[in-house]
Amino acid sequence: MNHSIIKLQFDQKLDQDMAWSFYGHKKGGCDFWKERALKYHPTLIDIEKVTNKKTFLDNYVLDYYISHNDEIISLSSKTIEYLNQTQEKYFLLVDKIFNNHPWPKRELIGDFSIFDFCPRFLEDGEFQVCIYDERGIQLFTIFHECLHFIFYNFALSKFPEVFTGMNTEDGKFWVLAEVFNIVIQTTDDFINLHGKIDNIGYPEHQELIKQGRVIWTNNPDVSSWIVEMMKII
Repeated sequence: MNHSIIKLQFDQKLDQDMAWSFYGHKKGGCDFWKERALKYHPTLIDIEKVTNKKTFLDNYVLDYYISHNDEIISLSSKTIEYLNQTQEKYFLLVDKIFNNHPWPKRELIGDFSIFDFCPRFLEDGEFQVCIYDERGIQLFTIFHECLHFIFYNFALSKFPEVFTGMNTEDGKFWVLAEVFNIVIQTTDDFINLHGKIDNIGYPEHQELIKQGRVIWTNNPDVSSWIVEMMKII
């Protein structure tokens, strides 16, 4: 099948925008700022002392890109290599899971980030991946965000009467998509791609993930899984 390709690149402006967007952000039981910004950039705690916090963040990101340029370029090259080694296997696996449902975008864009927020932008087919994560986590993130693109498209195509107009950033549709990804990415096929990743999934979704795994094990069909999960979410 003529599937999509994943292209990795830099977007410093997006990193600046996301730093501001995720400042103080909490969702699904996760404190994104504390766990995914301060973890890598502890000096950002100083943001609490300044008046213009957005300008502070913009300048921090700009200065960081300049002062860590060689390091960032080196790490990005390794990530591209990791992806090139696994991308073809990933698409073949996803094509099988979704019965060759077409990808909504021909080119999927992954933007390197100095943070670990890893948002995705459905309409653009774009997402972020943290430059400082280990190989397995980076591949997990890349494949996780790309799974969102096809899952949302598949669900809207197959069940328009259910999902059209539903929020993809919060609520039942968002929970369904997040649980699906964790269920799929803890199967043996995906573990073979990116390794076994511990402590994945939002804390508030763990019980649904357990139920989702049972449903998938009994019948690994995406449409059937969606129907059964929507009864319990």
